[in-house]
Amino acid sequence: MDKIEKYNKILQSLILKYAAYKPCYTPNEWQPICDKERGEYLLLKFVLGKDGESKNKYPIFHFRLKNGKVYVEENNTDSDIVAEMLDLGIKKQDLILADYSISNQQQNDFALA
Repeated sequence: MDKIEKYNKILQSLILKYAAYKPCYTPNEWQPICDKERGEYLLLKFVLGKDGESKNKYPIFHFRLKNGKVYVEENNTDSDIVAEMLDLGIKKQDLILADYSISNQQQNDFALA
């Protein structure tokens, strides 16, 4: 399996894993978006109103696979998604932390955009 195919599978598995979590205390809906052809992976949260209609949507995760690199565009969770990616086989030099808060020391170990 080549690197791109492997990374596509990893990103899709992460999005679908988190989309499967259904909090019992809220009627929110999760929308996983896995576009392998364009390398876009998102998990959106739809906040529902009392009538069951969507009122607002928020990105939970947004990952991009471009030029053999994985861009972590957004992570609005407490999960260490980068550590999960590394554990699943994405190489540190192929990770670009586009919108991710880590210390300068840690950031130096990752790829640059």
